[in-house]
Amino acid sequence: MDSEMKMMFNTIIEEMGNMEERINKRFDKMENRFEKIENELELLHHDVNACKLEKESISLLIKKIDQLEKRIEELEKRTA
Repeated sequence: MDSEMKMMFNTIIEEMGNMEERINKRFDKMENRFEKIENELELLHHDVNACKLEKESISLLIKKIDQLEKRIEELEKRTA
């Protein structure tokens, strides 16, 4: 190979290296975005579970209040 061919070959190799670096940077950015999305989804999952637990707790409290109201009504009927 003559010097001009070597120079063109080296230039092509260098440009391929530059492209690889740019592509790797983009992949890194995408990977970071996916990690952020995964973290946010995990937080949302925890929030959903907390809401479900609150709903169940409220349902149990309402059920208990209803039971207590019935007992009070029965006691009021007995004392009246």
